[in-house]
Amino acid sequence: MKRIALAVALFSFSVFAQQHDTSMHAQHTQQDQPGSKVEADHHAFLKLEREALEKGQGFGMALAADRNGYPGPRHILELKEPLKLTSQQEAAVAELMAGMKEKALVRGREILDAEGRLEEMFRAGRSETELREETYRIATLRAQLRWVHLETHVAARNLLTAEQLATYQRMRHGGTDHAHGAQ
Repeated sequence: MKRIALAVALFSFSVFAQQHDTSMHAQHTQQDQPGSKVEADHHAFLKLEREALEKGQGFGMALAADRNGYPGPRHILELKEPLKLTSQQEAAVAELMAGMKEKALVRGREILDAEGRLEEMFRAGRSETELREETYRIATLRAQLRWVHLETHVAARNLLTAEQLATYQRMRHGGTDHAHGAQ
């Protein structure tokens, strides 16, 4: 379990790194001096992440799915006309999205609360064991939140035809067709 939590924590950091451009990566090789651009960018990222958690947004959590033929409900609904969704498909996708958002809001709040507890634990000088356990708990919550988004992409894919999946892939990712195994 601890290995899984550590892997999730490392993955969360890699998602953070992927969100920045090359110049940002170069800046991370510098020391994070108080008041530096790197520190300001880091705080800006944390603010964006917090806002996404508070709104139940994915913040790149399902990018691997989306890029590989598992579209997300928000983008499906945005492209409903070119995808020629039936009214039944549109209703089913909207229902998926509502359920995902509801679950994501709950998990997001749990993550923000746990992050607050971890901060307080450091302020209080808690033991290394307690700090590690809270860190693993947060990593597990983040993995559960990510799965909320990923499982929704899997379910959404099952609502579309092979032709719709191919159209989605072309429109969102420039022609790479990963619609294999579609219905």
